[in-house]
Amino acid sequence: MNGDFLQGLTVSVLGILITFIALGVFILIMIVLQRLFPYREEEEEQAETAQIETRQPAEETAVSQDGEIVAAIAAAVAYLRLRANPQLGNSFQEGRSRWWFSRRLEAIEGKTRKR
Repeated sequence: MNGDFLQGLTVSVLGILITFIALGVFILIMIVLQRLFPYREEEEEQAETAQIETRQPAEETAVSQDGEIVAAIAAAVAYLRLRANPQLGNSFQEGRSRWWFSRRLEAIEGKTRKR
């Protein structure tokens, strides 16, 4: 067999082995972490969510008011930007400009000159 072929085969086999060994180590780490930190029962989770729900209404009103203020400011800024330049999207609908065609022509002429 050719030396290049053997070298390519060796590199391919080593790459595949390293990949699968790394995946195996990753799976082992996941198994160890699952055994160290087992899944909590639903009763404990329900007790925690009940405590969180009792505290949430007071915090929720402050957050919702802040969110409404931020949304109003964002809408005002978007409106003012649109009023400042209402023709912004028209340039996208015009298509390719003369500059694009001139550059394309230069590229075509440059190819024919090099031959």
